[in-house]
Amino acid sequence: MKIIDKLYWYPERGFMDCNTYVIGDAIIDPGSSICLSEKIHEMQKDGIDANEINWVINTHLHPDHTGANDEFMEDYGAKMLVYEEVKEYFPNPHHYFGDELKIDGIDLNITLTPGHSPESISIYLPEEKALICGDLIFDRGIGRVDLPGGDFKELKRSIEKVSKLEIEYLLPGHGEVIWGKENIDKNFSFIRMSYFWM
Repeated sequence: MKIIDKLYWYPERGFMDCNTYVIGDAIIDPGSSICLSEKIHEMQKDGIDANEINWVINTHLHPDHTGANDEFMEDYGAKMLVYEEVKEYFPNPHHYFGDELKIDGIDLNITLTPGHSPESISIYLPEEKALICGDLIFDRGIGRVDLPGGDFKELKRSIEKVSKLEIEYLLPGHGEVIWGKENIDKNFSFIRMSYFWM
């Protein structure tokens, strides 16, 4: 599904899968290998050729987000692209990027947003005012912190950090996309009231 020019959303398809996003020639969080063929088919319907995807990027390393990484790279020839600040968590050599990245002419700002996991990142498109936030924040929910490396205080700090951005499209790792600044601001307010009141 097209969100805006060169940015597409492919919703999760059940257990151990996640929302997948395509920005230009990069795929963000391919999700489960079981669901990959369906997502490839949806991409084709949107005019996206998987063979022209050059990069795989993960918001974090949980298997519901990374399960199809190897399959996608082997079948379509893409390469892993890793944020420099989290490279210690990735076991194999990769291509690295810093706080700013340009993908297919689109500017991306990358920020470390730990809490759900220590290597979690969020990807912000400043011109489009879109935030891909992995499992940091959802529609009326936050990422779980009971998995190894989870930290509630870090999660709260990360959410407050991204809440200061101008966001028109909040693109989480699971569930529905939130559209419109007013709805997104209401969601941040709901999170503060429901989870951060103590």
